[in-house]
Amino acid sequence: MNNPKCALCGAKMRRNGSTSSGRQRWRCTVCGSSSVRRIDSRAKDLAFFLDWLLSKDSIAEKKVSRATFWRRTSWIWEIWPIAPCVGEVFDVVFLDGIWLKRDAVVLIACSRGHVLAWHLAQSECAEA
Repeated sequence: MNNPKCALCGAKMRRNGSTSSGRQRWRCTVCGSSSVRRIDSRAKDLAFFLDWLLSKDSIAEKKVSRATFWRRTSWIWEIWPIAPCVGEVFDVVFLDGIWLKRDAVVLIACSRGHVLAWHLAQSECAEA
């Protein structure tokens, strides 16, 4: 059987009714703590977000309401990778931009295959 283990003591848990929303409740046979299993769907939500971000489809064309889209992807907008400070001097630095479909461009500075820095901008002009 696929019984979960207790987060406190590590013992097997047994079924203990259901919550008011209908989810299965589990109780530890040793320490008596109660919990509800949560399904981690962040990988699926990230794949959905990247599919939307890199395509030309709108949220409506993905057949998801705007509120549902925001609820599923709000945690992703808080992630912003920080480029490490290289501290080296390079002879040649290449600058290129990758356009995202929502009037934004990611400007990437690289040298001989190594990414040095990036910047999110609204255009590929010299001011960015």
